[in-house]
Amino acid sequence: MSDRQSKTIAEYAVRRWLMNQGFVMEYFTLTMDGNKATLKDRNGDTLTLVYDSHTKSVYEQEG
Repeated sequence: MSDRQSKTIAEYAVRRWLMNQGFVMEYFTLTMDGNKATLKDRNGDTLTLVYDSHTKSVYEQEG
């Protein structure tokens, strides 16, 4: 998968996870802060995702 938008490994992993989950990114805004990503939809609802560099996995942050 070629992804020229990602600037970090964490962002690449999050974008790949979103794609695998079926998210169509043209409907969302993604912002990164270190290993945390905030996905925002057009209604203003957000989802926080975290990239764990030890397990090389992405998970949804609760709360």
